[in-house]
Amino acid sequence: MDVVTVRTRDVEHARAEVGRVFCPHRLTPRPGVHSVRLRMAARRVGGVGIIDLDYGRAVRIQPTPLETFYLVQIPRSGGTVVRHAGHAVTSTPDVASVLSPYDASDMHWSEGSPHRIFYADRRAIDRELARLLGRPVDGPIRFDIGMAMTTPTARAWARGVDCLAAELSQPTDASLLDHPQVAARFEQGLIGKLLLAHRHTYSNLLAEPARHPAPGRLVRQACALISDHHGEALAVGDVAEALRVSVRTLQDCFRRELQTTPTAYLRACRLDAVHRTLRTSDHGMSVTTAALQHGFVHLGRFASDYRARFGEAPSTTLRR
Repeated sequence: MDVVTVRTRDVEHARAEVGRVFCPHRLTPRPGVHSVRLRMAARRVGGVGIIDLDYGRAVRIQPTPLETFYLVQIPRSGGTVVRHAGHAVTSTPDVASVLSPYDASDMHWSEGSPHRIFYADRRAIDRELARLLGRPVDGPIRFDIGMAMTTPTARAWARGVDCLAAELSQPTDASLLDHPQVAARFEQGLIGKLLLAHRHTYSNLLAEPARHPAPGRLVRQACALISDHHGEALAVGDVAEALRVSVRTLQDCFRRELQTTPTAYLRACRLDAVHRTLRTSDHGMSVTTAALQHGFVHLGRFASDYRARFGEAPSTTLRR
């Protein structure tokens, strides 16, 4: 896990440190101002990261093309005017700005505008979109510059970003992301949700109806794969990739054959496995150990889902 923390008032020092995290850029305070109040905490794991960035002053930022990564910039307060790829957006807490790797940008951050920034490696975006589509990506992925943060899908994605930020802030050996497989699941989930939550050059393809000539057989194969590997860092994208279909095809077949989703089926499989483990375990087993052993990461959500499925808390099952 990579961590960078910087505080400085010096403009050139701020430019150099922010440039090391992102890319070369020009940093210009407003006329008559010769300092900043930079606070930056940058944390990254695998192909994703969170950067909390506040210049403390009104500044103009002019980055070169990002080339190898995407950014989703969410103001905590204040506002930012962003020009990118021939388009402009006024970004506020309700409207994030999204920068794709291919073009330079020109941004005016207002004073009192701290940002939470989601970083995603370009290769990770390409890989996750290929899983969703069921085929390799054959061209650049460009997101629309403005992302409404008020839709249910965007709010769900933002909660995931905040969860990632919280885990990345934990001390060494105290974060769920210390395990590479768990970190990989966070990465896949956040990138996949972003691709579904915000419009980009492949959104129309993702929205196309998906049909399979043998949905029953596909679902049986998927259920067998989930049953055999539910304890691993398995995501729906992994199942689709293994069966050489798109995620939307797999979802369509599950809805048609089982009236559920692959995600819900995977969760139920994991809950049943935890239930069996807790019923047959000795006194040395803990609920947390059993949950993590069977692929659960969000322990609060696990406890709620467990109670809904079995009518009791997991700790009650363990004490029987």
